[in-house]
Amino acid sequence: MTTNQTVASALAEHLNTIHIGDISTKAKQIAINGIIDTVGVTLLGATEPVTAVIQKSLIGDVTQGNALVFGGNRRAGVLEAAFFNGTAAHAADYDDMAHAMGGHPSVTLVPVILALGESLGSTGAEVLEAYVVGFEAECRIGHVVNPDHYERGWHPTSTIGVFGAAAAAARLLKLDTKATTTALAISGSLASGIKANFGTMTKPLHVGQCVRNGLMAAQLAAGGFTANPAALEHKQGYFQTYDGLANVHIERLLLGAGEGLEVEQESVGLKQFPCCGSTHPAIRGMLALRQDGLKAAEVESIEIMTNRRRLPHTNNPRPTSALSAKFSIQYSTVRALLDGAPRLRHFEGNSYAEAAVSDLLSRTSIAAYSPTADAAQHEEGNEMAADITVLTKDGRTLTSHARHQLGRGGEDPMSVDELFEKYSDCAGRLLSDAQVQASFRALRQLEGYATVVELIKLLEVRP
Repeated sequence: MTTNQTVASALAEHLNTIHIGDISTKAKQIAINGIIDTVGVTLLGATEPVTAVIQKSLIGDVTQGNALVFGGNRRAGVLEAAFFNGTAAHAADYDDMAHAMGGHPSVTLVPVILALGESLGSTGAEVLEAYVVGFEAECRIGHVVNPDHYERGWHPTSTIGVFGAAAAAARLLKLDTKATTTALAISGSLASGIKANFGTMTKPLHVGQCVRNGLMAAQLAAGGFTANPAALEHKQGYFQTYDGLANVHIERLLLGAGEGLEVEQESVGLKQFPCCGSTHPAIRGMLALRQDGLKAAEVESIEIMTNRRRLPHTNNPRPTSALSAKFSIQYSTVRALLDGAPRLRHFEGNSYAEAAVSDLLSRTSIAAYSPTADAAQHEEGNEMAADITVLTKDGRTLTSHARHQLGRGGEDPMSVDELFEKYSDCAGRLLSDAQVQASFRALRQLEGYATVVELIKLLEVRP
């Protein structure tokens, strides 16, 4: 970035160098997998109570339009559809993750590119390109503000994702660098979401708000709306008010640009388990012990040790609802011992209150890695690692280490079969088996569609 560029203009200029013909095969495949995964979890989320409450509460405000509202076959205005679908996408906490962003990248993008893409009649290639552009934008902002932004209590999926939503919409609307700069600057005023509301319906609402706001920012910019192009780095701008200028790293904005897109980075992954990603390392550690033969009846005590950043929102020793169980590292870990890999049914109804679960929870403790030399690597380089120590009733000590891994991606991506298994488990709540298979095949071939309108018809819930 040059001395006469603002952050928003430098980012917009970089984004406008990304074109579908230059995106690598690897990047395209990762992007398509992220889109497939997000469509599946959005269909699942459309069955969640939070979306029912929103539709009931706001139904009078919904306009007719050209964008599918997931969970049925009704079309709404593009802003309303993006809002509903964004909320649904995050409702089950089963969405993908990206370390640079410090959150869930695809749920802030897919509701925008599908709603706007359907409304505009965009091609599959245009929608795919917009996804990659939006992904780049939100991760680039994430590099600047994290880890301080995450630790202060902001919900980065929303407060950073709004820039990705705006960038993706700007690309579909074919905005030039100046207008894209304006869309990003507007987004700085529309960012919102605090982690205090994790474990409640308001958490997925953050994403609905985020995608609507980012999309609206791009639409306003397309219409000639104005904003301060220096709104991010201004002394009273986004960086200062959200993090303090002393705690952000503007020099990281375009660090490594040209050496590979953000969507290609190793620290991007799809969720294996339908609960908070910060619980996944401990789950994997317990699954390893279970695979070695450990049984719940043998356990005297369980100690979970993980990075301190995982604990403020997951140290929930006694969840009181199925939703709060998604944010309990203790529950997720003991459930892995009892039943193997946690599935959707383990975060529904009163599963969290089962007697066997309660017994193991009473035997489970948690701690953060200590700041000693031996543990320094965990604090600094293994933010998504965990260690499990189990004492058995017959006096044995069993240990397991789950290495740093942000979901399934990078060196260990999901296979097509594994991706379909998750997609069908999610989408099958609403779609017929034939629709599940047809829509999965169609999404895998996204780039070749002359218009996404026909593809999206496969996602309608038919009476």
